[in-house]
Amino acid sequence: MVWILKLKPPVNWYVIKTMKLAMILLAIFAASIGSAQAPAPAVTVSAPPKQVAAGSKLTLTVILTFAEGFHGYQNPPAQEYEIPVSVKIDGKEFKVVKIAYPAGVEAKVGGSDKPTKAYEGVVKIPITLIVPTKVGGRNLKVIVGYQQCDESTCFPPGDIVATVKVNVVKKVAKA
Repeated sequence: MVWILKLKPPVNWYVIKTMKLAMILLAIFAASIGSAQAPAPAVTVSAPPKQVAAGSKLTLTVILTFAEGFHGYQNPPAQEYEIPVSVKIDGKEFKVVKIAYPAGVEAKVGGSDKPTKAYEGVVKIPITLIVPTKVGGRNLKVIVGYQQCDESTCFPPGDIVATVKVNVVKKVAKA
């Protein structure tokens, strides 16, 4: 006679497995809350003229838009610990002549007793460049650096790249 013995795991095994799964799900949920991010600001660059003379000056406007309830610190910053909005040009073909950062608005931020200067909403930053002397189409990459904050939290700094096409010609045709 052969005895077949079926063993069932004890009830505690199911409880332990369910508890482990619950702990894993709780950890994932907590991590997703802790790593919440602010919506990235939007960046656009005003369109250049259809043709730009080689070696001439070109003025464009970088338009930076922060979502409602968020801000970035003005450049230059009011406090030395603040990370200001910055505009850079990628590459060496275009030479920056001037970046005219506007004054920020007075803002009260969490963790500070005194008000500071910040950019909120839509911010327009004019930039003046020297156009390359070599004729042809160019992609001008504008890099906007920022640290975005709300009234109680500052999020990690980031960069946004906006690209605009510039058609460099020897001489601009008169209209």
